Amino acid sequence: MSGSEWAAIVGAQACLVLLVVLVVMIVRLDRAARELRTASSEFRRESAAALRELRAAVREAGFELDRVEALVTGAERVTDRVDAASALADRVITSPVVKALAVGTGTRAAMRRLRGIDRRA
Repeated sequence: MSGSEWAAIVGAQACLVLLVVLVVMIVRLDRAARELRTASSEFRRESAAALRELRAAVREAGFELDRVEALVTGAERVTDRVDAASALADRVITSPVVKALAVGTGTRAAMRRLRGIDRRA
C-alpha cells in the first residue's frame, strides 16, 4: 500500500468518526428538543391554570374594593351628619346657656346693688 492509499484510509476513518460524532449530536439535540416541547406544554397548562386563578382573585379583589369603598362612603356620610349635629347642638345649647349665665350674673349684680352691697367699693 502506498502513502496515498493510507491517507485515503485515514481520511475515511476520520470522516467516519466525524459522522458518528455528528449522529450522536443530532440524537442528543433531538432528545433535548423533545424535552423542551414537553416542558413548554406543561408550562402552558400550568400557566393557564394560574392565570385563571389570578383572574378570579382580581375579580374578587375588585368586589372587595367596591365593598370597602361603600363602607368608607357611608362612614363619611355619618361623620358629616355627626359634625352637623354637633355644630347644631353647639349653637342651640351654648348660646342659651351663655345668655342664661349672663342674665344670672347681671341679676345677681343688680340685686346686690339694690341691697346696697357693692363689691367694687
